[in-house]
Amino acid sequence: MSKAYSAIRHAMRSQLWAIQPEKLEAVMAFLQLKAEGKAVEAETLAGIQGQSAVTAARAQKVSASSKGAVAVLPLYGLILHRGSAMGDISGPTATSTAKFLQQFRQAVNDPNVQAIVVDVDSPGGTVEGVDELASEIRAARSKKQVIAVSNCLCASAAYYVAASCSEVVVSPSSLTGSVGVYCAHEDDSKMLEDIGVKVTLISFGENKTAGNNYEPLSDSARADMQSMVDSFGDMFEKAVAAGRKISQAKVHQAFGQGKVFNAKDAVKIGMADKIGTLDDVLARFGVSMSSGSMSMLVDDGKHAHAHTIMPTLGAVKAGDGIDMSGDVDCTCTCDSCKGGDCDGCSHDGCDCAGCDCEAAKSAAKAKADTATTRLRLQLAAAR
Repeated sequence: MSKAYSAIRHAMRSQLWAIQPEKLEAVMAFLQLKAEGKAVEAETLAGIQGQSAVTAARAQKVSASSKGAVAVLPLYGLILHRGSAMGDISGPTATSTAKFLQQFRQAVNDPNVQAIVVDVDSPGGTVEGVDELASEIRAARSKKQVIAVSNCLCASAAYYVAASCSEVVVSPSSLTGSVGVYCAHEDDSKMLEDIGVKVTLISFGENKTAGNNYEPLSDSARADMQSMVDSFGDMFEKAVAAGRKISQAKVHQAFGQGKVFNAKDAVKIGMADKIGTLDDVLARFGVSMSSGSMSMLVDDGKHAHAHTIMPTLGAVKAGDGIDMSGDVDCTCTCDSCKGGDCDGCSHDGCDCAGCDCEAAKSAAKAKADTATTRLRLQLAAAR
C-alpha cells in the first residue's frame, strides 16, 4: 500500500468540506485505488482527461465589447485554497480560491472592465478561503456588477461564492444549492488489528491526537468535530443571507439544508434570481463567447494577466508581457512610417494621429496580428 496516497486520503477525509458528498466519495475512491497500488481503468482516466480538456477550453474564453471588457472568471471543479495535492485527479478542473481572488481583484481594479461574470461549474470543495472570497465579492458589488451563472452545477462552496454576487442566474438544466458543511472520521482500528498492527500515539497536549484514525472516535472528539462543523455551517448560512439580502432563518429553513434544486425551484425559493444561460448574460453587454471580440485570462504561474482583443483597428489592449509599442495611425508616407516604425521617421512635421489611410491601416493590422500571435503562444504555454 502506498503510504503517501494513504496519508493524503486520510488528510483529505478529515478536512471540513462544503461539497456534494458523492463527489468527495469519488475522490476518496480514486485515492484508495492509488493507495492500494491499483491502476485506474483507462476508460475512467479518459473521461477525467476529456472533461479536463473541455473545462480548460471554457476557461480561456472571455468576451469584450466596444463599451468595455466583460471579465468572465471560471469557477470550475473542486474548490481548494492553495493549489492541489491532487493534481492527478483534479488537474485544470480545480479552482484555487487564492488564485481566483487575485483574478477577481484584477478585474475589479481594471478600469476597462465594466462587469464581472463568474462562470460556475463546481460541486464545491474545502471551506478554507471561501468565506474570505465571498466577503470580498460582496464588498465589490458597490463598484461593479458581479453576476454568477450556474453552468450547470453550483453546489456547496461554489454556491457560497455565487450567493455573494450581485445576481445569480441559473441555466435551465442546472443544479444549485447544497448549503452545508461536513467532515468524516475514519476508524481504521479494526483493519489494523486484523493485520496485526497496533499504533501507539505519544503526544504532548491532551487533545493533540483527538480524532485520529487509529482508534474509535471518542465522545469528546465527536463533540469537537460537531462544534467545528456547526461553526462553519453557521458561517455559510450567514454569508448566503448577506449575499441574497434575506434572513439567516430563511436560508436555514428554505434553502434545503444540503439539498440541490433545479433551476425553476432555485428561483422560486429565492436561491437564484432568474433562469438563463451564460450567453444570455453576456448578451446584455452586447457580446458572446463565440463572437469575434474576445478577452483571455493568461496565468503565467505568478500573476494573472487579462488581455482584451477588440474588433477595431489596433485591436489588442495589453496586460503585462505583451509589447504594444509602436501602434500606428499615421499620415506620413515615408518608408519607416509605412512599415509601422514611426520612431524611425526623419520627416519634419510628421503627424501620427487621426489618419485612416491604407498604409496606416495595414501597419496597424500587422502590429495587432503580431501581438495576437504572441498572446496565443502565451496561452499555449500557460496550458
